[in-house]
Amino acid sequence: MIRDGYTVKVILYYERDFFYLLDEGVEIIEIEKNTGTKNVFVNTLWFRKYLIDAKIDMLISFLAVFNILAVIATAYTKIPIIVADRNDPSKVPGNVILRMCRNVVYNFANGVILQSEHNREYFSKRVQKKSKVIYNPLIIGENAGKALTVKKEKCIVSIGRLIPQKNQKILIKAFVQFQKNHPEYILIIYGEGSERKMLERYIADNNMEKNVFLPGQKKDVLNEILGAEVFVLSSNYEGMPNALAEAMGVGLPVISTKVSGATDLIIDGENGLLININDVDELYLALERYAADSELRNKCAKRAAEIIELLSVDKIVKQWEMYILSLVNGE
Repeated sequence: MIRDGYTVKVILYYERDFFYLLDEGVEIIEIEKNTGTKNVFVNTLWFRKYLIDAKIDMLISFLAVFNILAVIATAYTKIPIIVADRNDPSKVPGNVILRMCRNVVYNFANGVILQSEHNREYFSKRVQKKSKVIYNPLIIGENAGKALTVKKEKCIVSIGRLIPQKNQKILIKAFVQFQKNHPEYILIIYGEGSERKMLERYIADNNMEKNVFLPGQKKDVLNEILGAEVFVLSSNYEGMPNALAEAMGVGLPVISTKVSGATDLIIDGENGLLININDVDELYLALERYAADSELRNKCAKRAAEIIELLSVDKIVKQWEMYILSLVNGE
């Protein structure tokens, strides 16, 4: 959007290191760094004053808790605001009271961006009427389709934070069963999080230390997974799973639970395999199905790579731009 002539500011509540590269034209504003306090009331007042003084044309807020804060901060300012929900709204926030507040507050936003039709259907008709589903853009550069051309290893991979939501334990359980028939395979799960010790104990209890690996978070993770035979997403819920989209974009055959986003992107048996949530047996059978059928793997991998066109940056940015302009122009 900077290249298209827009001025873009990114306002962060907390001070954080940046995982992604940002265009040098993006101005970064950190609320806590400016206020010197963690007091939410003080920070919200500072945020409100900044928005008014900056005379912005549109505020776009991400993540439910910060969306609540942003709507409150812009109340009676006439600043248009779009709130973007980035996870399954029926599960996140985990606190029921916060979910109820979010559901009420979204009625006062000018627009609502959601990541899948499944997530859109959760909200009231009033919110749905002013909402739009926009997928995440797929930014994988030269890795697009690259997995289709590299030599394959007997390796199954997954990417995701090691947290209960991602439910990597059922993947390890299914792999333990799968590995009895296929001892040549290994499983690598990239990511870091609170469930690491529990998963490490489970791996040790099943004597799988030489077959299941947790190497942590990798910035070049797409290069790491290109030679894998299969990618698995075992989550209990999602908004739009970036790791799954990226795995499809590089050209890996994928297996995913039927979470929001996955059911938008995957046609079962055509460009991937879908399984029921938290179903170890279905996951095991899906792994066996791929292992036994190279034609199916190749077909799903090739079809999966076609997702690059659907999720191209140009297409997604244009959808955002058109939606923003429609609200600014009062359409």
